[in-house]
Amino acid sequence: MTDFTVWETAPFHATIDHILQRYHNVHRAQFDELVPLAQKVATVHADIFPAEIAELLAYMQNELLSHMMKEERMLFPMVNQGVGRGAAMPISVMMHEHEEHDKAIQRLRELTNNFEIPEHACGSWTRLYRLAEEMVSDLTDHIHLENEVFFPRVLAS
Repeated sequence: MTDFTVWETAPFHATIDHILQRYHNVHRAQFDELVPLAQKVATVHADIFPAEIAELLAYMQNELLSHMMKEERMLFPMVNQGVGRGAAMPISVMMHEHEEHDKAIQRLRELTNNFEIPEHACGSWTRLYRLAEEMVSDLTDHIHLENEVFFPRVLAS
């Protein structure tokens, strides 16, 4: 888990800029590689690779892109305008969506045996699991920063 103490006192606009650069942009790039890679592995290894992994990653990408767009177009501008507690409803929606992301992460961990690379895995399969594990670590940190640090500060302002 990343140390988020700097974000406990940082100006909101700086925290938002950090979230956009460190998480939103990174997640977009991760899924741009993950989804086609999972589809490739699912096709090449159709007899042994769980097809649900590719389906789940595509689902996660769609959900996360929608979620990030809501933050970028609605919530973050509200926070930057200083609405504070007035952002309670969008924050509650974001937190609910974070719970859904957590469920998808848990299912991905189950399907990949916690990203344990099978002995017979090819290079693409290996890359897929390593990148998926990295994405999950980043997404978990992202959710923690928003739920445990950023959102409570906004609501208290």
